[in-house]
Amino acid sequence: MNCQNCGAGLEPVGNRPYFRCPYCETFHFPTELADGVALIGGAAPRACPVCADPLARAAIDGHAVEYCGTCRGFLTANATFNQIVQLKRARAGGTATPALPFDRAELTRRLSCPRCAKPMDTHPYHAGGNAVIDTCHRCCVVWLDAGEVTVLGNYAPARTAAPVYVPPLASSYSDPDPRPVVTVFGFPLRIGD
Repeated sequence: MNCQNCGAGLEPVGNRPYFRCPYCETFHFPTELADGVALIGGAAPRACPVCADPLARAAIDGHAVEYCGTCRGFLTANATFNQIVQLKRARAGGTATPALPFDRAELTRRLSCPRCAKPMDTHPYHAGGNAVIDTCHRCCVVWLDAGEVTVLGNYAPARTAAPVYVPPLASSYSDPDPRPVVTVFGFPLRIGD
C-alpha cells in the first residue's frame, strides 16, 4: 500500500490496524471489512483455496493475513491466527453469544493449501467456539471462511468455581505388622523380609 500524499510505501504501526508513511509522516487508516479485515494493498502471491481468485494483502488488528475479496475468507500463519483469536476474545471481555452448532457438511469440504497445493485438514476448531477451519500442517497455515474468526472471538468458556482443597480424613488405620519399612529404589521393603 502506498501513501496517498507522496507515493512511498506505508509501514504498519506496531500491531495497530493503521499505517504510517516513513517519509511524509502521514497516517493511513484502511476501511475495515467483515471480521475486522483491513486491506493494506497489493496482491498476495497466492490464490484463494475456495474460489481461486487472487488473495490480497490485508491485516486483522495489525496482524498480516491474505484476504479474498470475493468469498471474504483469509489465510494466515498458525501463530498469527492464535494471536488474532486471543485478541478478539480479550476485547469481547468474556461475554459470550450463544454458540450455534456448525453444519456437519462443512467437514466434508476439501481444500488445497494455497502455499503447497496439497490437501488441507478440515476440522472443528478445538480451542472453543463452533467453527470449522482448514489447516495445513506442512505450511503451518490456517484458512478461515467469512465470519469464522468472529464466531471464535466471541467464544467465552464457561466459568467454573475454583477448586476447593479438601483435607484428608484422619485415618484410624494402623499397620498390623510393627516391623519398620524402608524404601529401596521406590519399593517399600520391611526389615527382616
